[in-house]
Amino acid sequence: MSRHQLPNRRSSISFNFVHESRTYHATATRYPDGRLAEIFLDVGKAGSTVQLHAEATAVLASLCLQHGVSAETICHAVGGGPIAAAIELAVTP
Repeated sequence: MSRHQLPNRRSSISFNFVHESRTYHATATRYPDGRLAEIFLDVGKAGSTVQLHAEATAVLASLCLQHGVSAETICHAVGGGPIAAAIELAVTP
Protein backbone atom coordinates (compact mmCIF):
# COMPACT_ATOMS: atom_id res chain seq x y z
CA MET A 1 0.00 0.00 0.00
CA SER A 2 1.38 3.41 -0.88
CA ARG A 3 1.72 6.31 1.50
CA HIS A 4 -0.66 9.26 1.13
CA GLN A 5 1.63 12.28 1.20
CA LEU A 6 0.65 15.43 3.03
CA PRO A 7 1.08 18.89 1.51
CA ASN A 8 4.22 20.68 2.67
CA ARG A 9 2.13 23.53 4.08
CA ARG A 10 -0.81 22.43 6.19
CA SER A 11 -2.80 23.60 9.16
CA SER A 12 -2.98 21.63 12.38
CA ILE A 13 -4.85 21.67 15.64
CA SER A 14 -3.20 21.49 19.05
CA PHE A 15 -4.76 20.50 22.35
CA ASN A 16 -3.89 19.28 25.83
CA PHE A 17 -5.44 16.32 27.61
CA VAL A 18 -4.87 14.26 30.74
CA HIS A 19 -4.41 10.50 30.56
CA GLU A 20 -3.63 8.46 33.69
CA SER A 21 -2.54 11.54 35.67
CA ARG A 22 -0.17 12.82 32.97
CA THR A 23 -0.78 15.92 30.88
CA TYR A 24 -0.11 15.43 27.17
CA HIS A 25 0.07 17.96 24.37
CA ALA A 26 -1.10 16.71 20.97
CA THR A 27 -0.88 18.22 17.51
CA ALA A 28 -3.01 16.71 14.73
CA THR A 29 -3.32 17.31 10.99
CA ARG A 30 -6.11 16.29 8.64
CA TYR A 31 -6.23 15.53 4.94
CA PRO A 32 -8.36 17.92 2.86
CA ASP A 33 -11.21 15.36 3.00
CA GLY A 34 -11.24 15.52 6.83
CA ARG A 35 -9.50 12.23 7.64
CA LEU A 36 -6.86 12.33 10.34
CA ALA A 37 -3.43 12.33 8.66
CA GLU A 38 -0.89 12.63 11.47
CA ILE A 39 -0.63 13.14 15.19
CA PHE A 40 2.22 14.10 17.51
CA LEU A 41 2.39 13.68 21.29
CA ASP A 42 4.49 15.43 23.91
CA VAL A 43 4.54 14.77 27.65
CA GLY A 44 6.99 17.52 28.48
CA LYS A 45 9.60 15.35 30.18
CA ALA A 46 12.40 15.39 27.61
CA GLY A 47 14.36 12.17 27.48
CA SER A 48 12.03 10.30 29.82
CA THR A 49 10.70 6.86 28.98
CA VAL A 50 7.13 8.15 28.87
CA GLN A 51 8.16 10.89 26.41
CA LEU A 52 9.98 8.41 24.18
CA HIS A 53 6.95 6.10 24.18
CA ALA A 54 4.59 9.00 23.38
CA GLU A 55 6.75 10.11 20.45
CA ALA A 56 7.18 6.57 19.10
CA THR A 57 3.50 5.66 19.27
CA ALA A 58 2.55 8.92 17.58
CA VAL A 59 5.02 8.33 14.73
CA LEU A 60 3.71 4.78 14.26
CA ALA A 61 0.10 5.98 14.36
CA SER A 62 0.90 8.70 11.79
CA LEU A 63 2.54 6.19 9.46
CA CYS A 64 -0.48 3.90 9.79
CA LEU A 65 -2.86 6.78 9.02
CA GLN A 66 -0.81 7.76 5.96
CA HIS A 67 -0.94 4.16 4.72
CA GLY A 68 -4.73 3.98 4.92
CA VAL A 69 -5.34 2.51 8.38
CA SER A 70 -8.37 4.19 9.93
CA ALA A 71 -8.19 6.11 13.20
CA GLU A 72 -10.80 3.73 14.63
CA THR A 73 -8.66 0.69 13.81
CA ILE A 74 -5.63 2.23 15.51
CA CYS A 75 -7.64 3.10 18.64
CA HIS A 76 -9.05 -0.41 18.79
CA ALA A 77 -5.58 -1.96 18.34
CA VAL A 78 -3.87 0.01 21.11
CA GLY A 79 -6.82 -0.23 23.49
CA GLY A 80 -6.89 2.78 25.74
CA GLY A 81 -3.34 4.15 25.68
CA PRO A 82 -2.56 7.85 25.42
CA ILE A 83 -2.30 7.69 21.62
CA ALA A 84 -5.84 6.28 21.47
CA ALA A 85 -7.08 9.09 23.72
CA ALA A 86 -5.36 11.69 21.54
CA ILE A 87 -6.74 10.22 18.31
CA GLU A 88 -10.25 10.05 19.73
CA LEU A 89 -10.04 13.72 20.76
CA ALA A 90 -8.60 14.71 17.38
CA VAL A 91 -11.36 13.02 15.37
CA THR A 92 -14.22 14.24 17.57
CA PRO A 93 -15.68 17.47 16.19
